[in-house]
Parts: sequence; structure tokens; C-alpha cells
Amino acid sequence: MKLSYPEFAKSEGVSCLGSWCLLHGPEQHLKREALARLRAQAEAAVEGDLSWETVDGDDASARDLLNRSQTSGLFGGARVIVVVQAERIAADEQEKLSKAIGRLPPGVSVVLVTGETSDRGRGRGVSAALGRAIESSGLAVEFRRLTVDEATKWATARAKQLGKKLEPAAARKLVQQRVGTGLGEIEAELEKLALFAGDLRVIGSTHVDEVSPRLVEEDVFRLVDAVGRRNAGRAVGILRALLGDHREEPGRVLGMLAQSIRLIWQTKLLTESGWGPNREVDEETASLLPQDERKNALAQFARKRWLIRRTIGQAKAYSWDQLRQAMAALHACDLAMKGIQGKLSDEPAALELLVVQLCADLEMPVWQSPGGERRVG
Repeated sequence: MKLSYPEFAKSEGVSCLGSWCLLHGPEQHLKREALARLRAQAEAAVEGDLSWETVDGDDASARDLLNRSQTSGLFGGARVIVVVQAERIAADEQEKLSKAIGRLPPGVSVVLVTGETSDRGRGRGVSAALGRAIESSGLAVEFRRLTVDEATKWATARAKQLGKKLEPAAARKLVQQRVGTGLGEIEAELEKLALFAGDLRVIGSTHVDEVSPRLVEEDVFRLVDAVGRRNAGRAVGILRALLGDHREEPGRVLGMLAQSIRLIWQTKLLTESGWGPNREVDEETASLLPQDERKNALAQFARKRWLIRRTIGQAKAYSWDQLRQAMAALHACDLAMKGIQGKLSDEPAALELLVVQLCADLEMPVWQSPGGERRVG
């Protein structure tokens, strides 16, 4: 049986006992809730103890899972084997499982749960053959990423459970501009907002502004800062967090990186011409900046005074050679992502390579093959 999460939520009679189950998709919070629901149903459905075992996908083999699935729990109770990070089961073991999956004893279940880093993009879950096998003889539930509207409605409902009314504008700002549509992140932020609001019943946009930072912008700042310090490990870690769980699209992250580097370029030009937080810029230097206010550093600093000192600090960390290298690499990566020059099959991997080469002064682009074709993945 194949169900979406909304269908699964409405089907109260669905149980994991006696079958293979697959919980997959990028929405981790609902996946954890579903697993807790399956456990509660299993405990209520059987007499005696419930044996609930957890196996890591890295350590799971077809023979072991098949052997375990034929043995009931101790003292005749039910037995549930949960495989976490199921996408990490070796490919050949997944193939063996897909050919052997069938009916299980009434009180036994094997539940495969894809992990936090799976399902971000194409082909990141369990194999298609294993997924089809479970769908045909067991239960497969997909936990897709919620839309902005769905996540906004969920945030409003969750705030009500916390005893607060979340204003519509505040809910949309929280989802669109702060934490994204991941429900785990939304819930954590709502709990902070509820504490901040105290005795106030209503949580408004001003509360979101005060409590919830623009996490994407903050992470991009940290990423650029790590690149400036040549800390490749930290930079790649921040990038993976940005891309993980569909939090941000690779193209948008690339655009924000380019915007940050352009801002640092202009700031370095300004500071070397004598400009500072309390100093005016000369006309000649000002004329070298973009005329478009959306891209002009001085215009941005006028709107966001707090940004000045942070960007000056980054400008000091970057040399002109490093900035030129960064702009060239960003441009090459952008062309490749858009298919103008070469073709990329894995955009997140391309961004990781870009970040590493910026930290290590590698020749660009690293995805250019000896034959001149650019490819990653």
C-alpha cells in the first residue's frame, strides 16, 4: 500500500504489525511523529511486551533482517525492527531485500526509515526496487516537504496548542523569511516565541523580528566568513546545513553567495579609499559602485547599519586575488548550473566543490574535464 502522509494520518486502522513498512521523504518531523504513532498502535494491539529494536542502515544486511523478521518477540510479544538511515543499506543488500520481501508473522514488523540527509534530491532514498516491493506487500508512506501555505497553517495550529494566537503575517514571515517549511524548525522557533511573548496571547510580526533571526542570511554570512578564513571543513558543513532537507535550493544559495562576495568587493574598495562607518565616501569612489540600489553597498548599509562592521571585517579577511578568484568561480558555476556551459547532474556537489576550491586556491573550475566538458556527479 502506498500512502501520502495526509492519507496515513486519516487512516486510523493502519498498523505496521505483520508487514514491511517504509517511511520516506524530506519532512523529518512528521516522520518521527508517524513512527511514534506506529509504536503506540503496536503496543495497544498486542498482549505482552513489545520488542522495539533499532538497527542502523550502515550495519543492516538482508540476511539479518530476514532472519529477525521471522522471529517473534520474547515471551510471545510483538517485535518491531526499525532500520534508521535505511538509504545507507548497501545497494546489493537492498536488491536482495527487494526480492525476498513478503508476508511477515502477525506480530512482527520491519520499518525502514530514511534519514535526515536522504531524499534531498533525486535518488537519495532507498532503491526504487525496494520501494516498490514494500508498496506491493506492505506499507510505504511518503513525507514530502510541505508547501509554504501548509507549513503556515501548521504553525498557526501549533501556536494555538501552545496557548497563543499567531498572527497570519507573523506565521508567513516565520515560514518564508526565517526558518523555512521544516516543521521541526518551526516548532522549536514557536516555543521560543511563546516564551518571549510571556503573558501576551498574540504573537505578532514584531515578536518574530525580535526573536527569530534570518537564519539563511546568517548561515550565508557564516559560510562566506569560513571561506575568508580558508576553513574548508567548516564552510562545507555550513553549506550542507543550508542545502539539507530542502531548506534552500542550490541556485538560490549560489546567488546569495555571489551577492555577499560583491558586497565584500565593494566594501574593500570603499575602505581602501578611506571610507568608514563615520566617514563620507569621495565622489570618484562612489561612482565606481553599482547604480542599482539593490546592489549598491552604501545603499544596503544605509538600510542595515548593523551590516557595516561585519562586512568590513570580512573585507579585511579577503585579498583582492581571493575576491577575483571567487567571482570567477561563482560565474563559472552559475553558467554550468544553468546549462550555458556544460551540464551538472548534481548541483549540491558543484557548490561543495566551489566552496572547497575557494578555500584552497584550486584552479577553476574543478569540474572541467581534460576534454573541456564540465560535469559533476
